[in-house]
Amino acid sequence: MVLADLRERFPQLEQLQSMAERWLSSQRVLLAVDETALVLLWQQGESLTLRHVPLPQGLCRAGLPMQREALGELLADLLLDIGIQGGQLEMLLPMQSCQWRLLCWPDGEPDEDQVKALRKLSPELNWPFALADSYLTVKSLQLCSSLNSPTSMSLAVRTDRLMVNAWVDVIEAADLPLLGLEWMLTAAWRTVREATKNFEGDLVWLVKHDGRWRLLLLRGGLPELDHALSTSFLGGDSPDELLNEVDEVLQAWHQHSGSALPLAWWITAAAVDQQKLRLALNSQGQAECLSQEQIWLPGDGSTVLEGPETDFWKGDFAALACLALAGAWEQL
Repeated sequence: MVLADLRERFPQLEQLQSMAERWLSSQRVLLAVDETALVLLWQQGESLTLRHVPLPQGLCRAGLPMQREALGELLADLLLDIGIQGGQLEMLLPMQSCQWRLLCWPDGEPDEDQVKALRKLSPELNWPFALADSYLTVKSLQLCSSLNSPTSMSLAVRTDRLMVNAWVDVIEAADLPLLGLEWMLTAAWRTVREATKNFEGDLVWLVKHDGRWRLLLLRGGLPELDHALSTSFLGGDSPDELLNEVDEVLQAWHQHSGSALPLAWWITAAAVDQQKLRLALNSQGQAECLSQEQIWLPGDGSTVLEGPETDFWKGDFAALACLALAGAWEQL
C-alpha cells in the first residue's frame, strides 16, 4: 500500500523499478557477426548455448550492416524466440572492421592517456583511415614467456567510425543495452595466447576468413606480424603452395628480426582445411600444431548447439567465432 501511494506521488519510481527489474533479470549475450551469419552465446542453466543464424544476402556487406532497421528487428525477434528478455549484449565486430598494431614506447609508457599520446605522435601505421577518422583503443601488454622486451609495449586497435556507428544503430533498433564492443580477432587472440602461454617460441597462427588466409606470428604471445597471404587453399587442394608462401614470409621475418626461435603452429579454419594442413605439416617434419588440442569447441560436452545447421560448425566462420566467443566470455 505504501509503495502504491509513493507511485502515485512519484511516477518516476515505477520507471526506476521497471529498469531495475530488467537489469536484475537480464542475461549476458555475446554476439559474433559476419556478413553471412550471426552466432550467439549465452548461459542456459548449467551449460553455455551457441546458436547460428544465417543472414539473408545483402543484409550485411563486408562487415557493414546495409539495412540497420531490418537487422535490428531480426536480432530482437531472435532473442525473443530463444527466450531471452532484457539481454545485455556484448558484440564482437567483424574481421573487416578493425586493424591492429603492436606499439613500442622506447622511452617508456607515456604519463598521459595512451590514446591521446598516440594521436599526438600520429605515427605512420599504414592504416587505410587517419587516426582522426577512427575509434582507437590502446592497451599495455606483457610478454607471456621468459622473453625480455627492452621497451614498453602496447596494442593499438583502430575501428572505422562508420562501422561502429552502424552496428550501434542496429543494437538500438533491437532495443537492447550494448555493454561492449570488441574486435573478433583480438578476442580470438586472447584464447590462443592463453592456450599457448607455456610455449617458448614463435607461434605461426593461420586464420582463414572469407576464403582468404592470414598469417599472424605471435612472439611471447604478442602479434608481431600480421600478413595477408595471396595463395588460396581449399580442403580439396594441396596445401603445398600455401605452406611455401608461409615459409617465404617466415624466412624474411627471421632475417628482419635477427633471431630464429622454436616454432609451433595454430590453425583456425574449416575442419577439412585444418586436417589437410596438419597432415602436410607432419609430412614435412614441421613443428607441432598446438591447435590439435580441442579447446572450447562445439560438441565438447559443455556447450549446447542450437539449430540444425551441423555443417556450419565445421566451417571457417564457426572456427573463428567460437575461438573469439571463448576469449570474450572468459574476459568478464
